[in-house]
Amino acid sequence: MPQRLRQWNLRLVAALAAVLALSFVSSSFAQDALTAPVVMRVGKRLACRCGGCRNSVATCPMIHCEFGDPMRRRILKLAQEGLTDDQIVNTIVREDGIVALASPPGSGWGLFTWVMPGVALLIGFFVYSAYVRRHRTTPEKITPSDQAVLDRFSSQIQHELGEDNEVPKK
Repeated sequence: MPQRLRQWNLRLVAALAAVLALSFVSSSFAQDALTAPVVMRVGKRLACRCGGCRNSVATCPMIHCEFGDPMRRRILKLAQEGLTDDQIVNTIVREDGIVALASPPGSGWGLFTWVMPGVALLIGFFVYSAYVRRHRTTPEKITPSDQAVLDRFSSQIQHELGEDNEVPKK
């Protein structure tokens, strides 16, 4: 019995090793196709919309991303059909909409999304500076007792820094 059990265990271990090796080899072949240069070039221009990241399809860090992997396969399929990078992007944008792009286009409303943050900062700067100018008050005059305290601290600072030979008054 122990001999049979040992043989059975060896066969089980060999089968498990074969399954693991085949799955590793097949997944590495699939991953190589999904990281082809054309997929990476086009994928950088398309947004990953998996909800777990804010990256492009090419740089999505999630393993087996529910959006990135199918999109990479789709890019590879379109590239194998002979489409250029721009044609692939245009096809995907036509089917999925402008949200498929990783960055908005530089024309039309897309230009507005590029310009608006700078315009908002300028408007905020002018509103803030107008508020500060309007609510500015003149400083109060220093009273003699406050001036005496300031002089005492000033002479103490000068003494501690070695700039004055006088001993501070207490």
